[in-house]
Amino acid sequence: MKLIDITRTVQEAPVYPGSKPIEIEKLYDMQKGDPFNVSKITAGSHLGTHADAGCHFIKDNPFGIDKMELFRYYGSCRVLTFAADSLITREALEGRIDGCERMVIRGGESAFLTRAAADYIIEKGVLTIVTDAMSIAPPDNEAEIHRAVMGTGIAVVENVILDGVEDGEYTLSAFPVKIGGGDGAPVRAVLIKDK
Repeated sequence: MKLIDITRTVQEAPVYPGSKPIEIEKLYDMQKGDPFNVSKITAGSHLGTHADAGCHFIKDNPFGIDKMELFRYYGSCRVLTFAADSLITREALEGRIDGCERMVIRGGESAFLTRAAADYIIEKGVLTIVTDAMSIAPPDNEAEIHRAVMGTGIAVVENVILDGVEDGEYTLSAFPVKIGGGDGAPVRAVLIKDK
């Protein structure tokens, strides 16, 4: 069994426009004579590799990240490559996600779903969408695509790193931190490949 860490180190992850980078403040520091180390971390809930909650884009959605169904974050997945700086169409997915429970998009950190692709993913019964981009949707259509996907309960994990990962079948483990009512949460995302 091979474990492939696809989680971005938070301090090195790209920051969504308008968001602030992580701040880490030492509250206790053994280098300064304290008996232990403790840090205060200030970060947005969608910084680095993270999961979106249902309430992220849907006003009356009761699903904070603590209420998202855990089975969506663990199980069989398929890594698929798409061209960088592209919009993923329905046609680009046809024949590629049959029987796919969780799909992982490798798109050079800049491939995004169209609404038609999102509808096709819903139609095919995909449980989870993972992407190496900061969002599953292009900047000019964030809300519509997130609402379409998340309104059906599909889980979304964004901002993974897929350098050196080949297309194919894996097991995904990407559980979000349990934050009560949270609109999103950090994830430690791993692909597991049976040798």
